[in-house]
Amino acid sequence: DILLTRLENTFPDNEEDQTTIAMAASWLGRACPFKPHYQTIVSKRQSDFRNQLQSCMPSLKIEEEKSLNSLPPVDLLLPDHNIIIEVQGPFHYVNGDFKTRKGSTLLKIALLQKAGFEVIEIPVNQLCNQDLMKPFIDQVKKRTNSQ
Repeated sequence: DILLTRLENTFPDNEEDQTTIAMAASWLGRACPFKPHYQTIVSKRQSDFRNQLQSCMPSLKIEEEKSLNSLPPVDLLLPDHNIIIEVQGPFHYVNGDFKTRKGSTLLKIALLQKAGFEVIEIPVNQLCNQDLMKPFIDQVKKRTNSQ
């Protein structure tokens, strides 16, 4: 709480700091001192995965870049199943190494899970082609009982 209060009083002007403060406030059950502004960016690989998933499961409802409460938008939401798919680019990892996730990424995932969502994280480097996508599509099929 003390750290959050100190952060709130600095009025950060960069989006990443604002996002972290908004998520920390949410985690602590406190109102955010400002309305966070989130850019929505759909990567080509995210779009390709969504299209491939939709073609394999045509009746699956998929919402893209959906904002939930005061959290940053999620990449893909499967609202009928309470499943979120996050395509994690290199900026979600320390040094872009696809090994160690940043604290802000971990906090977002924890908040989504706390809100009752199942979160599937897919490193973007695992979506280079349809063969690499298949295990993730199979995972979604299994979790939505759509086999």
